[in-house]
Amino acid sequence: MSFIINSLNVTSTTLELQGTLIGSLVSDRLRSYADSAASALNGSLDGPSVPSYVDALLFLENYKEWWLRLVRDDPVHVVVETVLLFTILVVIWRGNGSKKAKNFDSKLTFSEKEQLIKDWKSTSLTPPLTDQEKRIVLRNNEQVTTYTGTHIQTTASSSLLLNLSTFDFLCMSVSEDVKRASRETLQTYGCGSCGPRGFYGTIKPHLTLEEEFAAVWGVNESIMYSDGASTSSSTVAAFAKRGDLLVIDQGIYEGLLTGVTLSRSNVKTFKHNDMDDLREVLEKIRREDKRLSRNVLEQRRFIVTEAIYRNYGSILPLDKLVALKDEFCFRLIVDESLSFGVLGPNGLGITDLYNLPNSIEITTVSLENALGSVGGMTIGDDEVVDHQRLSGAGYVFSASAPPFVSSASVASLGVIKKDGKEMIKKLKKNATTVVNIIKKIKQLSLTSSPDSPVIFCCLSSSASHESQNLTLQSIASECKSNGVLLVATGDHVTDHLLIHSPPPMLRLTVNVLHTESMLKKAGVVIQKACEKFC
Repeated sequence: MSFIINSLNVTSTTLELQGTLIGSLVSDRLRSYADSAASALNGSLDGPSVPSYVDALLFLENYKEWWLRLVRDDPVHVVVETVLLFTILVVIWRGNGSKKAKNFDSKLTFSEKEQLIKDWKSTSLTPPLTDQEKRIVLRNNEQVTTYTGTHIQTTASSSLLLNLSTFDFLCMSVSEDVKRASRETLQTYGCGSCGPRGFYGTIKPHLTLEEEFAAVWGVNESIMYSDGASTSSSTVAAFAKRGDLLVIDQGIYEGLLTGVTLSRSNVKTFKHNDMDDLREVLEKIRREDKRLSRNVLEQRRFIVTEAIYRNYGSILPLDKLVALKDEFCFRLIVDESLSFGVLGPNGLGITDLYNLPNSIEITTVSLENALGSVGGMTIGDDEVVDHQRLSGAGYVFSASAPPFVSSASVASLGVIKKDGKEMIKKLKKNATTVVNIIKKIKQLSLTSSPDSPVIFCCLSSSASHESQNLTLQSIASECKSNGVLLVATGDHVTDHLLIHSPPPMLRLTVNVLHTESMLKKAGVVIQKACEKFC
């Protein structure tokens, strides 16, 4: 800044000297012509026409006074106008050059133009697909034609496949109560809501769902987003801004990670689900605060995690995390998209599992998993909810969810309230059955939490990443050929989506409609596929 001020002072002094020099020359010439004019009037000298010369010189004298006053009072204005004038001249000059170029092009004959067109060769605007990307595209071309909860049929399969691939843990998507509520709302309100929530997109079913969710969680308010992905990304970005601090698990999924990126906050990471490493990170931050004499209350600070990690199947040790966040003055943002309706004696998620109600400041939940609907919810105190109604990008700018999916979620909550405890026991039993089956397959190693309905396992052998990926893809394809649909995660979990990419794994999910005989049959198929390719 001091350099700019000095430059302007120098420019002002230069311009003032130029104005003074012009003024002195004009004054001398004016006196000379005035004397000549006087002589001419006395008839002693044939001089120039008095009025024309005097008027011109008086104009120059006035211009001198205006110039010096402008340079003295506002040198910046003079500099800016000089630059603009120079810019206009350059633009005009370049415009004349482009006209010449156009005139040159117009001189090409028709045959010359045809030859140029013939010689032109197009190039691809995008790089060619890798083998991994080709596999993803090919797999995504399949469409589900039949879904019963326990079984799936796709356009690429000739018969029903045992479903070990979806997150429909409670099979609400095939519940008659949920379907009935959806049909009734569809007949009453139609399909679309036709606008964002803050304008004309709020309809009674949206408000009913927010009230029901708040009641289940024991808070005054909750807020609904139109899809699950934007719920977590919009919520994180609504509360964390540039200059804030986010301490995040390396294994968070892409929805949360997108919110972290959009927030533009300072980011620290800790090893996946490792509370000892998190303590080390927090202690390092505390030492830095002390060294810089920084007040921790002047910066918004959050720890961002998942209750059940989508890409690992690990369950968050909430009791240890709550102790750390209280000790180091942090707030918690926890995504319960896979844990709500699954964990705890009442199916109310991670806080129900650890009996720590109201221990999480901000909770996000997708309605697209256990509730079998569309959308997402954010739960917190009144300030958390009200802030998002103006700052949550997915709430403010996206069209609200169709009313019937809100009614579907309300119906799903009613089923959980009524039969939730029995459903949770059945789900846990099925998860235990699959875990025990995986443990008996020597080619595979269990990597997820034993109580998680999302079960991950990797190869026991220590091969390269690509080799493991191809082997697991072959195992998944073989299982599909024998009537079992599961997921090999090596392709779609990629480095550009995650801070820390997990190893290639098989992912199996269970639901409440699976029977023990179904799961044992799947175990036999998986065992034979592993023996074939490992």
